[in-house]
Amino acid sequence: MPPLNELYCATHVRNAGLNVLFIDAQYEPGRFDILMRNRFAGIRAVVMLSSTQSFRSDTELLARLKELNGGIRTVLFGSHPTFMPEYCLRNDAVDYIVLREPEETLRGLLLAVANDNPVTDIEGIGFRNHNGEPVINPPRRFIAMDDLPIPDRRLLPKGVDYFNPVVKRMPYTTMQTSRGCPGRCIFCTAPPFYGNKHRIRSSDRVLEELEVAKSLGYREVFFRDETFTAYRKRNAEICEGMIRNNLNLKWIANGRVDMIDKDGMMLMKRAGCHMIKFGVESGSDEILRNYQKGIRTEQTINAFAMAREVGLDTHAHIVLGGPGETLETIRQTVDFTQKIQASTASFGILTPYPGTELFDRVAEQYPEIMDGSDSTMENLHTQGFFSESICGISGEELSRDIVKAYRSFYLRPGYLWERFRRIESLEELLILLTGGMSIFQFSMTGNK
Repeated sequence: MPPLNELYCATHVRNAGLNVLFIDAQYEPGRFDILMRNRFAGIRAVVMLSSTQSFRSDTELLARLKELNGGIRTVLFGSHPTFMPEYCLRNDAVDYIVLREPEETLRGLLLAVANDNPVTDIEGIGFRNHNGEPVINPPRRFIAMDDLPIPDRRLLPKGVDYFNPVVKRMPYTTMQTSRGCPGRCIFCTAPPFYGNKHRIRSSDRVLEELEVAKSLGYREVFFRDETFTAYRKRNAEICEGMIRNNLNLKWIANGRVDMIDKDGMMLMKRAGCHMIKFGVESGSDEILRNYQKGIRTEQTINAFAMAREVGLDTHAHIVLGGPGETLETIRQTVDFTQKIQASTASFGILTPYPGTELFDRVAEQYPEIMDGSDSTMENLHTQGFFSESICGISGEELSRDIVKAYRSFYLRPGYLWERFRRIESLEELLILLTGGMSIFQFSMTGNK
């Protein structure tokens, strides 16, 4: 995915008059190496988005930067600093953390750092006092979505097309038209991160950003809202505007099976939507209740049937290893994913994230989970993490079940024929083959 959250922050900070250098080091190692060789000369602060799974590698990098340039200030924002602020500030490589929504807080913090002003009264940050003790300031109020800038995608690496196996056209970009989620699933950080509230960007602002994206050459958009389909009246205005303005963009959105109807799907398709991604989670109503998902398998069946009738592709997100999970409910879920005829599916082992009810349950019984950062990007969702304490099934067994699930879903002759039969262009074929090779490798070896 293009680093959309970082783009929001960089654009908002730059609009305050600060000089911003934006690097996606994963795709620009040469630029990053030059900075390292020059010891980050002339740079006052480095800001990074940090999750629980990336925290350890993030702080290792920040420690290296501080060795090269002792005067540099380091800032982390994201879910881990938000939910584990004291843990973050115990690491000497971290000078400041930003909690929850970052844009306005980062702008105030970096303006203070640039002008050598005190930061002690800035809302939404954490730091260490003169005794080295963590200080967490009161939270900042959430900004109105329409007050956020349109992220400047010209800051992204030149000549790099981010790859996604379900897009139909390249280059594609991501957008965010809402924050928060009306759901309250026990495993998701989005509701608590945004204060258990959800806000939307107006249809006019969304259409304005779509026009800007098209002018930059983007041909497809992935709306990264937690639940795009929850805002039906606003979404109808967006779709009608896309049709009226002849934007000719393909797009993908996330949805809930209980927050969509056939008329909405038909309008989305007319406006260029080709896929809706649903959090199916499980084929067991009991497990769904344990997740506090707020949906029933019957609703999932109906939503996927409507999408097929309308001609939209579907993606099913599945998690295994939740409270109450058994080997029987795992088999039931894998069979269910095939029954609903999802176009694509992803299977992962449930991981307890800091900030969620699930994490709190595990931590209460197993304090050795600490801040959860033993879970890393390398083992996320493919290896169990305190799984046995959650459902009684070992992590090793769940890892095997994940591989079996991918194999049984994707390596069906009928499924492969259907996928290739619906290909609309050579471009789509090449994208599908690229993604398919990764799926085939994991299905055969269990290695990412």
